[in-house]
Amino acid sequence: MKKVIFLLFVLAIISGCTKNTFVIKFVDWDDNLIEEFTLTENQKINAPEAPEREGCVFVGWDQEFDKARGNMTIKAVYEEKEFTVTFIGVDGEVVKEEKVKYGRDAIAPTLPYPNGYYRWDKEFKKIKEDLTVRALTEYTIKYFDGNTELFFDVEKYEKGDVVELPIPNKEGYEFIGWFLSDRSLYEIEKIDQDFYGDLKLYSRWIKTEVDTLNAPEGAVEFKNILKKPHSSGNGYVYQPEFPAGARSTSVTEYTWTSSNTKVATISVWSSISVVSPGYAIIKATLNSDPNYVLYCVIKTSVDGVTKATLEEANAPNYVYATFNLDDGTSVKKMVTKGGHVIPPTPTPKEGYVFVGWEGENGEDIYNISKDTTYNAKYIKGSKSYAGKTISVLGDSISTYQGYLPEGFASFYPYATADLNDVYQTWWMQFINHYGMKLLSNNSWGGSAVAGNANSAAQKVARLQHLIEGYTVPDVILIFMGANDAASPYIDVQLFDAAYEKMIENIKLLAPNAEIIVCTLPSLPLYSENDQIEYNEVIRKHASNNGCTIIEFEQVFTRSEVSNYLVDSAHPDFAGMKKLAEQAINTLKELIKS
Repeated sequence: MKKVIFLLFVLAIISGCTKNTFVIKFVDWDDNLIEEFTLTENQKINAPEAPEREGCVFVGWDQEFDKARGNMTIKAVYEEKEFTVTFIGVDGEVVKEEKVKYGRDAIAPTLPYPNGYYRWDKEFKKIKEDLTVRALTEYTIKYFDGNTELFFDVEKYEKGDVVELPIPNKEGYEFIGWFLSDRSLYEIEKIDQDFYGDLKLYSRWIKTEVDTLNAPEGAVEFKNILKKPHSSGNGYVYQPEFPAGARSTSVTEYTWTSSNTKVATISVWSSISVVSPGYAIIKATLNSDPNYVLYCVIKTSVDGVTKATLEEANAPNYVYATFNLDDGTSVKKMVTKGGHVIPPTPTPKEGYVFVGWEGENGEDIYNISKDTTYNAKYIKGSKSYAGKTISVLGDSISTYQGYLPEGFASFYPYATADLNDVYQTWWMQFINHYGMKLLSNNSWGGSAVAGNANSAAQKVARLQHLIEGYTVPDVILIFMGANDAASPYIDVQLFDAAYEKMIENIKLLAPNAEIIVCTLPSLPLYSENDQIEYNEVIRKHASNNGCTIIEFEQVFTRSEVSNYLVDSAHPDFAGMKKLAEQAINTLKELIKS
């Protein structure tokens, strides 16, 4: 009995000395186990080292602990790292400080400058440290000869710099100048304070070495080149005259080719079209006997197509145009014989306005066939356009091949239009008269103002072609609406809304540009009632937006208009002159006032 009592006493003592045990777990942010402890009651809890978490700082545990008093799960707590991104403006001032969480992007401030004026010197995405970002006005210059990039020491410039441009050399060619695009006539003589943004400059050349033309061996020469009325009754075509004794005088029995399609092309019907001034050989090969060949050396110019000799064709093909400036200096430029010259900017003259270059014998600045000297003409006035850049927004009436953005449809030059040089178009006559510089011709054959097509002139994507690089035109000349008025799908209400949208988008793209709009002339393409209604829309939006209006409505009467067109819509050279005269006279009245 005593033994039993003793054992019970010992067990009581042992049981009184045994303590409770608890499981203490430490987990990370995703509840992954860091470490687990089994502790007796009131035993001190020692935390493990918290694991690192990318982009975060460990700030402690999610609950307080000291001694084990029960089972616990303790979670590590983190805060995202935060950094300061400082943006420095063009003039060195702090324009923004931003707190950015680790790995996030900073948001740059918008500085009060046009697109392309400045760039930030480094990326500010996925920030992982304090960062200072500076606005730079240093830009690159790239040079091209066609699609071939050229390399020179002058590769960069800063806003406000005056930079003299390099003069390249190319064997067999004379360098004419640098231009903002291969379709622009805005010559860049140097970089000055007016420029900003990355630049692409395109070289223009005149060929000084002649590609020798040779008559095909054993070929028979055509008698002449004839100018014949077109079968449609509108305009003329140029065709070779068969010699006496020709084995066949049926044009369809021959295959027709041109030795230089950059000068002239020839159709299966033997109609010759001028592409540019120069010389070429046209050849007719008899289909039934390829050994029988007829040929003719031709000369192309704004006067059309004439028969020439090999001696003429193989002679030097350039002349010089000299421009006397009003300050007593002169500028001499090489010109392809029979071609046009890109004139210099005339000297400003106080109280007067420049109104064109005139040769000493009344010559134009195109179809230059000999060395010619030009003098500047001025009239009294206060608003000069000389040297201003201008962009054209139009349809097929204002097109010319080689002067349009890639992919834009062109109508001119057209075989029966007697229009063989871009300077004969109404818009280039107007531009050259006032000494402006063609920045861009944004004309698209068949296009309307309204509609959802890519060519619709109300669309920003189309209107962006008014700008070259970061150069915004000083003047925008708009001659649109003919295809709207002619369309059965574009009523006057649609045209009204689209014309308003077009002007609105132009003012967003070029807020400081002077806008000149043209009303629609009398054309068989649309009815007289439609012409009146659509012109009222044009006048309304011109008035609402402070645009200058060139009134083409009365340039042609409906009874006489066919004398000035090659079809139902497109003017020939005589029609182009009528449009140009109206545009020139309209601006002349504004200049005088």
